[in-house]
Amino acid sequence: MLIDGGLVLEGGGTRCLFSAGILDRLIENQIYFKNVYSVSAGAYIGISYITKQSEWARKSLLETVKTNKLFSWRNFFLRGSVINIKLMFDKIPNELLPIDYDEFFRSGQTLTMCLTDLKTGDPVYINEYADSKYLMDMCCASNSFPVISRTRFVDGRPMTDGGMADAIPIRKALSDGVTKNLIILTQQSRYRKKLKTSKLITTRYFRYRNFIKTIKERPYKYNADLDLVEELVQQKQAIAFYPEISLPKLITRDPAKLRELYDHGYEMGVEVVKKVKDFFGI
Repeated sequence: MLIDGGLVLEGGGTRCLFSAGILDRLIENQIYFKNVYSVSAGAYIGISYITKQSEWARKSLLETVKTNKLFSWRNFFLRGSVINIKLMFDKIPNELLPIDYDEFFRSGQTLTMCLTDLKTGDPVYINEYADSKYLMDMCCASNSFPVISRTRFVDGRPMTDGGMADAIPIRKALSDGVTKNLIILTQQSRYRKKLKTSKLITTRYFRYRNFIKTIKERPYKYNADLDLVEELVQQKQAIAFYPEISLPKLITRDPAKLRELYDHGYEMGVEVVKKVKDFFGI
């Protein structure tokens, strides 16, 4: 069933395995959203949701290769990124665990990814993909976290992780006229971002003044977006789900912790399916 509503996926590195567990429940129940808004790791798992490939995210991050091959400082010193870009965005989706690109392009769903323009500091939203390579290139750009990843270029414009400018793209969904949304977050419900700025990022990107301004304002925007999510839930314009267990760091290589995250999301997915059916009148 294709729901004329929105699915908003926060990023969060490997914490998105929580979201992946929920999405697998939706796939099993054939619940699909016409509009999917995603950022960073949320975009990576969002692709497999649209292709209807249950367990793809779990297998790609936990079973296909060892996590220390996907994420390591060795990758950074050899290739300029903690994430093994070639492995994660090429070899896994194209060879080891093939993505069903035909299904992606015929699904009738729109995947909007958020990137951050380093020159302007503004979010850039991509929702049209010429082919599978461009799709994965945009996904890679959205996942290019500052400092620990190389800057990616889109049409000659330097880009970095979409979460820097818009970590929870609910306002984009609303501006597109999508008034009812399922929002999956990767921080606990009481979480608020600390009002501090990473000196490492501001030093590394000192030439990009607009981006530095975005970074400094990021905690305020993120917390305001969390407040908006709560308001939308109270006004019955959205339903939102948060992890309820202790969370690992942004990038975690411990298979046990990652499995716990996925299993937690998968178990919560039972409740999510029930509430989605009720909220969207299925």
